[in-house]
Amino acid sequence: MARFARQQVIEHQIGPTGRFGLRLTHPDVEIRASDGDIARVVIEFRISAESEADADVAFERIRYVVSQGAGLLEVNEPKLSGRGLGSLVSRLGIGSPNVSTSVRAEVPPGAEVTFDGVSADLRAEGLHGRQSYRSVSGDMVLERAAGELRVRGISSSVSLRADEPIRLEANTVSGDLSAVAPRFDELRVESISGDVEIEGTLSSRRESRVETVSGDFRLGVVGGVTVEVRALASSVSVSLPHRSEGSRDRRRYVIGDGRAQLVFRSMSGDLVAHAARRTPVDAPAPEPMDPGLEMEILRALERGEIDVEEAVARLARMASHA
Repeated sequence: MARFARQQVIEHQIGPTGRFGLRLTHPDVEIRASDGDIARVVIEFRISAESEADADVAFERIRYVVSQGAGLLEVNEPKLSGRGLGSLVSRLGIGSPNVSTSVRAEVPPGAEVTFDGVSADLRAEGLHGRQSYRSVSGDMVLERAAGELRVRGISSSVSLRADEPIRLEANTVSGDLSAVAPRFDELRVESISGDVEIEGTLSSRRESRVETVSGDFRLGVVGGVTVEVRALASSVSVSLPHRSEGSRDRRRYVIGDGRAQLVFRSMSGDLVAHAARRTPVDAPAPEPMDPGLEMEILRALERGEIDVEEAVARLARMASHA
């Protein structure tokens, strides 16, 4: 049984902010930012077959399905009743079901990108448009990211490194998440059993949230933050100057000026807060104070979520940054 190489190349002009989608199983995937407004996908096939003719027959049947239109390119693995391309080759009766693939894509950096993978490791680099990544049993590495990102992982480890401010919404099951950015303009993380690591400046305009069931949370602090811990069976370690207050099941740790607000909720996960180690030195300053923050503080006081002393302290900190 010999191995034969085949290649499928797909190109389509989607514009600088067009939509690009990729759905597949098993292959290693790279998505990189490129100049121009063209999305280009190269799929490499390695097919086990008895002859060149048999490999050609298999290749015609396992080519990826392409949908395209104005500002849109979607590339999907063929729908199979089995698992992966190999099952199709087997059902064709042309020999071994051993088919392997790898996928490389280049898209405009501002494109809206959607990725759905099963048992497919992903590396994406240099994208700053709206991005959505979903993976089952495949790890994801997102480098030089920016913009708005939604990440869903099941049995998937996620490593995210941003060189510009980002908005991040992430959900993981049995997989760790590590995210480092100059600034998180929005942060929402939910994890069932994986650990979470966040490092960077947190928004003072929006409350950030990290929720775990049993996963631990490591926070690399840049600037000031007030961390509210809502947990009964969690330990907290803060290696920075701070003050703590509140009850056993709702504790607050004010670090620095406490300007940003973060809620950590967990069943049994622990919290470790320390000075950031990897955030770029030239990280952007926190965004200006939201004019409506004073009213939010007063409403929190009215609802009994904070006492008068804390309200006065927060108003004073806000005034010092005006």
